[in-house]
Amino acid sequence: MSNKHRDTFQERLLRGLIGPGSDSFGLPDEEEIISDYPLQRYFSAVIFPEKKFSATESEEDELVLQAETEEANNLIPDEVVIETESDVAIEPKKEESIEEENSANQNHFYPNNFGLTFCIDPTVEIIEVEFSGGFYYTPDQSEIKIKMPEAGYQALIDGKLAFPFKDILVYENGFLSLSRELKGDKGGKNQRSGEYLLFDEFKKTDNFKDSSAKYYIEYFQKLIGRIWKRKPFTYSAVIKIEDTLQPIEIPLTDKTHKETKLGYNVKTYFAKGNKYVKIQSVNTSKEQSSKRFTPKTPELNSKCLFQAEIKVKSDKILPYKSNQELNPFDPEAEELNFLYRKVKNYGIGNNCSVIWNKERNILHTTFLPEFNVKDTKNDFNETDIENPDDFKLLNQSLDIKNLSIFSDVEKTETIKRLQNFVELYGKWIEEQKAKNKVETAKEQEIGQRIIDRLNYNYNRLKANIDCLNDEDVFRAFQLANTAMLIQIIISNDKDFTKQEKEVSHINQAIPYSSLDFFKDYDYSRIGFEPKYRPFQLAFLLLSIKGITDPQSNDRKKIVDLIWFPTGGGKTEAYLAVAAFTIVWRRMMNDEKASQGVSVIMRYTLRLLTAQQFERASKLIASLEFLRKSFTDELKKESISIGLWVGNQLTPGKISEAKEIVDEIELECSRQNGKPETKNTFQISSCPWCGTKLISEGDYGFDVETRSFKIKCINEKCTYHNHIPVQVVDEMLFSQPPTLLFATVDKFAQLAWKGEAHRFFNSLDDEKLPPDLIIQDELHLLSGPLGSIVGLFESAVEKLCTKENQNLTPKIIASTATTRNTTQQIQQLYAGRSVNIFPPSGLSYSDSFFAKESKEKSRRKYIGFMPVGKTAIDTQLQVIAHLLEARIENKEPINDNYWTVVSYYNSLKDVGKIRNKVGDEIIVNTATLQSRLFGRSNAWTYNHFGLEDRTEELTARVESSKIKTVLKQLENSVELIERVSEKGVEYKAVKSDVIDLVLATNMFSVGIDIGRLNLMLINGMPKNIAEYIQASSRVGRKVEGLVVTCLNPNQARDKSYFEHFIPFHQAFYKSIEPLSVTPFTENTINKMLTNLMVTFVRHKISGLNQNNDAQYFQKEDIDELKQFLKDRFQNNIAEYEFFESRIDFLAADWEGRVKNIGLKKYNELLKRPTQVGVSDVDDWIVMQSMREVDDETFIRIKKSFIEFNKK
Repeated sequence: MSNKHRDTFQERLLRGLIGPGSDSFGLPDEEEIISDYPLQRYFSAVIFPEKKFSATESEEDELVLQAETEEANNLIPDEVVIETESDVAIEPKKEESIEEENSANQNHFYPNNFGLTFCIDPTVEIIEVEFSGGFYYTPDQSEIKIKMPEAGYQALIDGKLAFPFKDILVYENGFLSLSRELKGDKGGKNQRSGEYLLFDEFKKTDNFKDSSAKYYIEYFQKLIGRIWKRKPFTYSAVIKIEDTLQPIEIPLTDKTHKETKLGYNVKTYFAKGNKYVKIQSVNTSKEQSSKRFTPKTPELNSKCLFQAEIKVKSDKILPYKSNQELNPFDPEAEELNFLYRKVKNYGIGNNCSVIWNKERNILHTTFLPEFNVKDTKNDFNETDIENPDDFKLLNQSLDIKNLSIFSDVEKTETIKRLQNFVELYGKWIEEQKAKNKVETAKEQEIGQRIIDRLNYNYNRLKANIDCLNDEDVFRAFQLANTAMLIQIIISNDKDFTKQEKEVSHINQAIPYSSLDFFKDYDYSRIGFEPKYRPFQLAFLLLSIKGITDPQSNDRKKIVDLIWFPTGGGKTEAYLAVAAFTIVWRRMMNDEKASQGVSVIMRYTLRLLTAQQFERASKLIASLEFLRKSFTDELKKESISIGLWVGNQLTPGKISEAKEIVDEIELECSRQNGKPETKNTFQISSCPWCGTKLISEGDYGFDVETRSFKIKCINEKCTYHNHIPVQVVDEMLFSQPPTLLFATVDKFAQLAWKGEAHRFFNSLDDEKLPPDLIIQDELHLLSGPLGSIVGLFESAVEKLCTKENQNLTPKIIASTATTRNTTQQIQQLYAGRSVNIFPPSGLSYSDSFFAKESKEKSRRKYIGFMPVGKTAIDTQLQVIAHLLEARIENKEPINDNYWTVVSYYNSLKDVGKIRNKVGDEIIVNTATLQSRLFGRSNAWTYNHFGLEDRTEELTARVESSKIKTVLKQLENSVELIERVSEKGVEYKAVKSDVIDLVLATNMFSVGIDIGRLNLMLINGMPKNIAEYIQASSRVGRKVEGLVVTCLNPNQARDKSYFEHFIPFHQAFYKSIEPLSVTPFTENTINKMLTNLMVTFVRHKISGLNQNNDAQYFQKEDIDELKQFLKDRFQNNIAEYEFFESRIDFLAADWEGRVKNIGLKKYNELLKRPTQVGVSDVDDWIVMQSMREVDDETFIRIKKSFIEFNKK
């Protein structure tokens, strides 16, 4: 698959950082000429001689060091005037001295060899091998020429110019050369002199500056500067497959250096009947002194092999099996091997990577591996369904209008269609059973476990569809789907929320309050008829009983986990269930009982919360719109959403909200005020009509002494008086929302917030507790955070439980990356079992609801691993090359590949690069453009102002700015014409676009911006789940490119590079198991006080208010102890520790009441940051779930003694 614009970036990295083809001399790549030392220019695919470490240097060494400095690089940027808006030349970074280079970061990687390992038929004894690459040397003047426009040659020989060297210019067949070298010294250690000095003086003359020759002088300048020429090398042979004791010499003719030598090694070994062969190419040149091991040492440059490659050919190459495939370490790994059994790997690299042809008979090494990850197809077409009538019924059942109150289809027909949909799933399962019968006995055993899970979900789906025969259930189902239909319409209609708009741009013809408008909606307005993806509808059906029957196992014993690739539509799946839950609660209960929070949606990252909150707000606006038309069924209390995410994002008190509104009002009153910059309420426009809440001097925030509300300033909007969205904590406590949208962090504050019991109705027997808890991005709840959440989840579940009515919440989770999820769910949610939906079939590529596309791929991964360079220098060059590649296809600019996302594993790494954007990155980009395109103002917009168009998405970005940056990322690039003070016309980039985003794991979830399709990942993230999640932010709408820059000094990074193709063929298989350990002593010590106080304040009547701490008695925690005893299950020793600790705390609490007259909670509880509080204080209560230590715990299943006996 080819994409011209995307492929340009890959080609630029290949030609610019590996070679050949990085310069513009116009010669064939095989014999390229470059204007720099090859080791300065090229960052990978270089094989070095061995480095010899010595204490002193000989006189000969000093002579070589002197030689290194004699050639001055006349092509550094100070010779290339890069005009900017103010016509000021960009200052280049000064070249480092030799001393600085010798003492530079020692974490360079100088490979002396490279190769590949593959599996072959044991009977094969010989094999065809080709070794190739290129050596570089300094050519004679007669070998040097450069392709140049004839106009340039004419400009240089123009008599008026008086160019002092026109007599030695030779122009033939479009190439410029010199008849002789210039006389004198080029510079360096010796002072620049002779004709080189004459040339420098000439460039200072007015005659030159006013001539057209200034646009072509760099051609001549390259001819007299530092020059290295490539000499291609190829050696083919049929070699024996037998171990070599030492490298076998590869014959070289016409060496670039007298001491240059190459050889190859062969190593064989056997494992489980397979024959493995390793072939390496080795640079056997004479060792190079460590003090002359710099990129500017001519001798070292001549002895290195560049663009190194090994090609192996045989018809007897067999699939290569890894150790994990040969020796799975647990049942889940065993299943993964089974699911991916048809994914074949044919080789791994050594200091490189390996690729192979379709016939699997040619392997060759590569230093820029690529893999197109196939798309996940989440809908059906005619070829997927055998019977055309079934396909027709399926499409009708997926049509959301047919499932809504707007449908003209009878109930029985709707149910029949849904049954047909599920029966198609049943037929597919029967096909899976048939396939399993032809597998081996061991594989059939594994396959049966998979089929059992398929049957479980199939039977649940059938049973839940039967629930729809109940009139109330069917009615709730229709109303929920109506809300989903309206939400999709308003999200995609430009007159609603697809576009934020100024109040004066409102379409006055839209009846914003009319239900009939949606009933008779013209779908040509949005270009499609809303349909569920099959798995979304299936998940809604799967959830019906768990919502409508509080006593069902679906509700009480199962956590349903939506597992679907990123971008597949998980959010819509659980939003549909949330809508059904809210409607069912309102329909089946009286006005009072139904009040309060029905659904809790929890997230782990601020960035994820910001984007998902918008989507959820649109659904709530749609539900509230319906409620107004069906108050008998949906009750009088508004259906609303509340954001409870921490006071860095939203105000805690009404008084704080008033301060923000006052700032907005002040800015509105100013002539050039920017009131939108003062909006920190996390909502910028109406979730119904899309009108900006701050527009044209007006704003939609009302504050009174005891209330804060948001309203739409569009007078025609149905929410002109009040938008059902709340963001102030104080208001959330007094008027709990229907949907509570929160981060897990915020729940840590329950011990401090007595009013928070209203979220759970835990102290009000007349009102229902929350019905549904949704945990998005479950994979983020692992490690220390997951362990803390796992223990505290006991309190949350207890608060959501009504013992007298035997009511507990339904729990749903979602993730795109899962491993060891059964254990994680058991630890997080009181021993509940997990049902992963949709479960995979007998192959990873087919779950019925999702199939891997055979052809289509929207995301390509390429790997890059530098040699002889630091990670920072590599990142700076890769970013510069990506920025330069944006303009290689000339104009018009392709907006889909304008913004570069550079992803880092730490804030420290971000800081290093952020400080260099205005310096090295701009200079590197400008220099690269000059090298490839010459001196011109036509392309300066590509780097000028880059620093101002660079943004961060990291933890150190103010919460109030995150949404602004996200909105700005949606802005398309636009070029504008300008004229400098000197009257020079040039182009500039409109300032509201972002060119470069520096991001950390905040960026890895929840981002869905179609124009982001170019990402650089700097070092493998800490876990594979993060790598998949982060890289999946690109390629959502068009074909995206992910460049993974791996660090050769990190064993893990290097391994992923060497296994690049096998890893990316099945990277979901490589996800590390999640670890959650909530019942360890460390976790109990950290969280027990918070857990205990939260339970007491929000569950025990009469102990909620601040002054009620004095009434505590030890017996108040008996219920909690029994509840947790059930949760600890087999962790007997841990429970005993827990019990002793909680009894101690209870006794201490009582003692403080009796002995020192303790009365209030704020006298009892201590904050971690409180002055004078000891780290060992028993009453320190965390205010964030992230106040945890990064400690690791190892769970030993069996003693080593027992293991060794086997």
